[in-house]
Amino acid sequence: RIMTDANRILSSIKVSEKRLKHTMGVAVCAKELAQTHFPSLDLNTVELAALMHDYTKEFSPEKQFELCEFYGIELTEEERLAPKLLHGKTAAAIASHQFGLPKDACSAIYYHTTGRADMTPFEIVIYLADYIEEFRDDPSCVKLREFYLKNINRNCDKNAVLINTLVRSFDITLKHLIDDGRLIDRNTIGARNFYLRRLAEI
Repeated sequence: RIMTDANRILSSIKVSEKRLKHTMGVAVCAKELAQTHFPSLDLNTVELAALMHDYTKEFSPEKQFELCEFYGIELTEEERLAPKLLHGKTAAAIASHQFGLPKDACSAIYYHTTGRADMTPFEIVIYLADYIEEFRDDPSCVKLREFYLKNINRNCDKNAVLINTLVRSFDITLKHLIDDGRLIDRNTIGARNFYLRRLAEI
């Protein structure tokens, strides 16, 4: 497999300054989340996945569909009608085929926008870091970040704080999509239901 490092990825990223700032924020936040909740994760690989998560975010819908066809990516009905969802899948394919990132890192990139039921530790840290990294200034992201930091610093049960934050993130996403009259990816619904049940079990 192709070996890579952060500098190789950074030198190839072609995004706006705002997107790059967000990407660097996700890299820092993902490593912090990994250290706090999943210390067995390799921080170097976590950083690489974070740097790749929005690699194709600013590509046109036409380019997204072209990449999906090239890499043989199967699309759901929601994704065909909402191409903004595709950047996770196309970035994951490039991370695997061009940069040689391992399967667990690519899966985290793949699901970082929608989440899914029963996410792996790697998927959780990339998904949540994308939501609460320090440069996200959307009021809902700020509120969720403040909720997480306030509770994690209270020495509460770390797992309970993590699950509660995940549930709140899915609630925010679903409300936003409903208010905007947009399609909802089935993975997001499954993720919300799964972690809501997990929260009830704590």
